[in-house]
Amino acid sequence: MEGEAKSNDTRRPMCPENLHQGMRLGPIHYVVSAEAARAFANAVGARNPDFIPDAETGEALASPTMRLQDYALLIATHLKGGKGGVHAKHWCEFHEPMRIGQAVKTVGTITSTFRKRGKFYFTLEYESRDAVTDQLLVRQAITSVLLNDKGEMR
Repeated sequence: MEGEAKSNDTRRPMCPENLHQGMRLGPIHYVVSAEAARAFANAVGARNPDFIPDAETGEALASPTMRLQDYALLIATHLKGGKGGVHAKHWCEFHEPMRIGQAVKTVGTITSTFRKRGKFYFTLEYESRDAVTDQLLVRQAITSVLLNDKGEMR
């Protein structure tokens, strides 16, 4: 229509009807940057020098918990809107450290959806691998309660 901007956003709304068991999310790709690692270390008050990038070389390991938010990036690649979820459960397996400058690929799958006490839950299992060697770095799962657009639990 005239005067209306068309959106190129083809993602589906984030709602119970669009989340289903077996749904694959990703891949997302990124390079672990010294800036992101430094910002994360500052935000969480990290004191371990292994996780604080050297000011000159940028060399360091990324804190193992730095990439826990990848689930939000995976969801955002396929779904839009909503207010996300409240974390009900989370587990991680750390296999190899992520290093500054490392290219990483993360993929995930919705492994379960269910309603409990009138609320909608979903579990996203995801793993990050070295994008070059395919070596497993981190495997994680998060169970969330989906929130509606008003920030209330569905």
